[in-house]
Amino acid sequence: MLKKEHHRQINKGFYAFVENEFPQYTIDSSEGYGRVYLIPKEGIMDDSIIYHQSEHYVQVLNFASEQAKQDCLRMQDYIVNNIVSFVKLSL
Repeated sequence: MLKKEHHRQINKGFYAFVENEFPQYTIDSSEGYGRVYLIPKEGIMDDSIIYHQSEHYVQVLNFASEQAKQDCLRMQDYIVNNIVSFVKLSL
């Protein structure tokens, strides 16, 4: 599997997870530069979560709500323990 395909599989798995588990966020990839924004459908923009497509990590602002921080931690845990490890096994 090529590196690009590896990244594509991880990203696809992450987006599917977000759509199923976090319907309160809209996935916005219009910014570019390898970043995708998960924007809350209700609430404030400060609670947006940023996903880096080539490094496969999420981050949230320090002053985001506790719920956004918890969502971010849950997403990162899923990326590391479910998506990346599964894709590496299929290499």
